[in-house]
Amino acid sequence: MPPKAPPPAKATTQQSKKRKDPPSSATNASNGPSKKPRPNGLSNQTSKIRDARTLATQTTSKAFKHGELDVDRFVKSREYEIRALEQGLVRSKKALTKRAFQQVPKELRRRTASHNVKKVPKRLQERAKREMKDDKTPTGAARRKKPTRHMRLRLETAKKLRALGTKRKAAAEKAKDESVTVKPIVDQAQLSTTPAPPPKPGQLKTRKPKPKKAALADPPVPKVKFRKRQKDKSWLPTHLFHAKRARMTPPKEPLWRFSLPLTPTVKSYRPTHRAASERGAVCWDASYVSTIALHGREASIVGMLRALGVDSAALGAKGKKWREGKRAMDSLLHEREAPLAPIAPVVILWCPSDGKGAADLRKRQCFLRVHPSAFFRLWKEVLRLGKVAKPAVMVEDLRYEIGGIDVIGPASTEALLSALWPSNLTDDTNHASVDPIATTFTGLAGLTNPAILPTGALLPLTIQDPRLHHPPRPVKFINTTETQQKLLELIATWLPDSHDPSSGIFDRKTRLSASSTLPSQKAVNRRKTLATAGQYPEPVLKDPKISVLLFSSPSNPKGRSQQATWHLILPWKCVQPVWYSLMYTPLSTGQQPRFGGQDEQRQLMLERGQPWFPGDFPGTKAGWEWELKEAGRRFEDWKKRPKSKRTSWEAVDLGDGKKGEMGMGWACDWTRLVDGPKIAAEDVGGEAMDVDPPAVPEATTTKDTTTAKGRPPGKDTGPSAATAAPITKPVLPPPPFLSEPPAHLQHISSAQAHALLKTLALPPEVPTNALITIHVNLLTRGLPTTCARIYRLPASPTQRAAWLALHPRHKPPKSATRTLPDRASLAALPSHEQRRILAASLLEPPRVGEGKYPACPGEEDMIGFVTSGNYDLGGGKGVGVGSLLLRRVMERGGNMTEGEEGRYCVVRNSGESVGRLGTWEVV
Repeated sequence: MPPKAPPPAKATTQQSKKRKDPPSSATNASNGPSKKPRPNGLSNQTSKIRDARTLATQTTSKAFKHGELDVDRFVKSREYEIRALEQGLVRSKKALTKRAFQQVPKELRRRTASHNVKKVPKRLQERAKREMKDDKTPTGAARRKKPTRHMRLRLETAKKLRALGTKRKAAAEKAKDESVTVKPIVDQAQLSTTPAPPPKPGQLKTRKPKPKKAALADPPVPKVKFRKRQKDKSWLPTHLFHAKRARMTPPKEPLWRFSLPLTPTVKSYRPTHRAASERGAVCWDASYVSTIALHGREASIVGMLRALGVDSAALGAKGKKWREGKRAMDSLLHEREAPLAPIAPVVILWCPSDGKGAADLRKRQCFLRVHPSAFFRLWKEVLRLGKVAKPAVMVEDLRYEIGGIDVIGPASTEALLSALWPSNLTDDTNHASVDPIATTFTGLAGLTNPAILPTGALLPLTIQDPRLHHPPRPVKFINTTETQQKLLELIATWLPDSHDPSSGIFDRKTRLSASSTLPSQKAVNRRKTLATAGQYPEPVLKDPKISVLLFSSPSNPKGRSQQATWHLILPWKCVQPVWYSLMYTPLSTGQQPRFGGQDEQRQLMLERGQPWFPGDFPGTKAGWEWELKEAGRRFEDWKKRPKSKRTSWEAVDLGDGKKGEMGMGWACDWTRLVDGPKIAAEDVGGEAMDVDPPAVPEATTTKDTTTAKGRPPGKDTGPSAATAAPITKPVLPPPPFLSEPPAHLQHISSAQAHALLKTLALPPEVPTNALITIHVNLLTRGLPTTCARIYRLPASPTQRAAWLALHPRHKPPKSATRTLPDRASLAALPSHEQRRILAASLLEPPRVGEGKYPACPGEEDMIGFVTSGNYDLGGGKGVGVGSLLLRRVMERGGNMTEGEEGRYCVVRNSGESVGRLGTWEVV
């Protein structure tokens, strides 16, 4: 029999309480025992499982009568326990299982996954539907807004139009079937041997169309259902892959005329660092990079490159392998006419020569790979030089015809070996038969860093359709001493240098044939179905042969320990199948390659100490446009905040009685740095810059609150300010940032910067406001951010010594530094212990916020800005990439205190009053 319920509480006791009693812990016949609360009022998973497995029991004394067993009473007494057993089985089963949305990896879980079955993998969607139905969880369809009367009419109209379209399509198909004429089947072999019929009398003889030279390429025509989405921009070949997994650029704000992925939706800052430096690989779709082809005689192309600013040493005997098409090289190209304004860093690839004829008279081809932000400027310059050259050089736009993929990380070579199958290899062998390039490529198994290869080494390959080998399998490699020795011998000899490479990527017909002969996915699936279980389909002669070009970074980063990048160039339409093979390659680490966006690219470039174009090149037109865009975005973000939550630029305390941020706090104000504080003060009416203006008059319809020179409206100090007539029509003030860069603000290359820093004065041919790109390392705590100000050490010996005292080498060992006790505790210690503690406190450098911490240098010592900064996970410190004004650096000999590579500086973030000691070096 079930136990009796406890007696109800007395009325007086219940009425005297303001709140109801908590649920009773007594056993419930229907729900089983309730959970016992822990001392802190919480219950963990262990207690839940223990309670779910606990079964309610009952005594058996009533089943016995005079010492004999009464079966009827025994069964009735056991009825309660049998029901408790059945309910316990159900509870324990549910307690040990997980919901469907909990079966996905941790990084993919979202709170909304428990309310929307479409946000879990397809294999778990049916289970999620059942769970939501059992739990009566409202789904996305239940929360969907019901259509209004007007919307219902529109939906009914759309339904009728679809039905009418289907009827018309069926009628057209029927008419087409009735008018079909059956043609006899002709053998392809017989058709190839049959001569072409002669032209009819009066018919014009046509020729094959030639590609249009010196004309901009048109983007590929998208499918009809995607055509409206690509009116003002273009999609990458892998757009659908990224759109489901990454944050893309806004639909109405494309980046460089492309819809690009910015960053993955999952947390990826630390995983990207680990995959790129420790284990794994990171891939980018670099098809947005533009390609320009130069056709002409070798002498004409060399003269054009020399006019664009390519190093003369590379055009001589030093660059022989590069001109033979065995190496890749990058160079900063300039305009031909004065003032020789820089355009962009460009990767230059030569097509291998056949070796026939004189060197100057050979017909050669050259590729220029440039960032899309500087494409049009380089295109105009190359087009003009191509017409001037004698003989002329033909220029061709290969955008949307050549794509690219970048891979970086210790497992980058492993991923490429698994995804790319050279066409002369079969399924049952792993060695190339003839091609030395394929032999070299397959012999790179076990390579963890392409930086040890020859700089910019080219590997032209012909690969099979990656879909025939999907899903890819891990590369079989046994890491032994012998295999490592073979790999080192392969790198030392480098067989491609002793052979004449030939790449079909430079041939237009080869590129088009590879794209046009790609079979459909259905045809590939049929071949995979007919293949032997567990085996890939056998290669046939009709399989497309895709010509690709693989090369490592043309300029190795600082130190061989830094990871280099693999660059893969291939036809535009072949990017997608290769991309999917790379993304689903099982690596030896048990993971798969990650994909990255523009944010991850900037992150890794910063960690390697390399500048990112165009953000870290303010001395170029593309870099200046990027800075204008980012400065406007930062200003809008600052303006959206309430006054109590945003930085007050005019109230920033710089120490020594100085107040107010130097220049525009939301931007790298190069105009303020070049013109100096005196001219900038005259421009703003002699006042400190203030961007918190009073209310704008009603007659003025403004969106921004400052004028072009940074002066807020309503703060004119002129004599006519009080008697000015009211504005009668709306006036939109210019954005609060100058649109034109200062005169002669130009970026110079790192080689030129190293040479100029060794001189005592700037030569006259160097631009007045030349900028050098540097890498900043903070020696103390702190994190440099974008728009941070960079100062040289003050000229005063006292202030200079105060900053140098912050160097970590002056910090005493941890054993000597202890927390200084209070005065009472210090007096109780022996005299020698008191002297030791006081001496250690004097040796310890001052901390931020203390009175002894040195004040930030003045504006006369400001030499540049940080264009990108963050925390380096590998080095465990704050780093940044910035630009310095060369003439300001050389005013005091470059601030060299420990040789050329040990220049000290002070970095202060915009809006902060504390500076940090650091060093900079040219990159």
